[in-house]
Amino acid sequence: MKKINNIIHKLIDPFMNPDNWQKWIEQIFIGLFYIILAFIIIKILHKLIEKFFTTKYGTKRVGKSNKRAKTMVNLLQNVVSYVVWFIVATTILSNLGIRVESIIAGAGVVGLAIGFGAQALVKDVITGFFIIFENQFDVGDYVKINTTGTTVAEGTVQSIGMRSTRILSFEGDLTILPNGTMNEIVNFSIHNGMAIVEIPVSIKEDLDKVEQKLEVFLPTIKEKYAIFVNEPEILGVETVTAGEATIKIAGETEPNAHGTGARILRREIKSFFDKEGIQSPIPTMVSYNPNNIQ
Repeated sequence: MKKINNIIHKLIDPFMNPDNWQKWIEQIFIGLFYIILAFIIIKILHKLIEKFFTTKYGTKRVGKSNKRAKTMVNLLQNVVSYVVWFIVATTILSNLGIRVESIIAGAGVVGLAIGFGAQALVKDVITGFFIIFENQFDVGDYVKINTTGTTVAEGTVQSIGMRSTRILSFEGDLTILPNGTMNEIVNFSIHNGMAIVEIPVSIKEDLDKVEQKLEVFLPTIKEKYAIFVNEPEILGVETVTAGEATIKIAGETEPNAHGTGARILRREIKSFFDKEGIQSPIPTMVSYNPNNIQ
């Protein structure tokens, strides 16, 4: 019983000493000061990083697009936050008289013990580094992510973290994928797209004259719509059937704009045909009477 009382007194006595209370209150205020200071420093550093990579000089240093700058801003802001909070945490613990070196050493031993169970996390982080520094895709790119041949996400990249990536689909669904699970990536936003359409016209039309008129009209589409990189061009007559001829037309567009470009071509060419009086194919019905067969 005497030993128990001694233990209890050792636990209670520090709280009964006013000097200890004063010291703890001072450390609490100092800790709060460090936390507030950390928020301010992180905010300032985030602004400086964003300003550097969004200026003309910063964008040139990074590469060819603003999307790459956004990706690097997101990554560096995360790293800065981790570093600042680690410094603040170790400083506060040191002021409280806790040996940070012992904690770090113990964490190393514990980390080694659980390392085998955290292989997926390590894989996610390493894959995140490769995604960012190999420039596989950037924030704002439209991508399709496959895992073992199955599409698990398709949409616009919202953010790229060290462990996971956020992808927003066209329907508004947000998918958060661990980086280590992405083994097949299709990026639709790197190279220019190609809008290809097949326009049917009546077989009664003079195809040479139709193509001549289209060659005059197609350059006006590029002037009207900025998504076209070059003037749409006629590839030629694709098919000829009993009632129609199909003319294939292609237009180079900005990355991931080929679908929109194809819809624009169809609408504009349809309006042009209506103005020029160029006939579209008209379905014909053939009646068949077996009694007339000789």
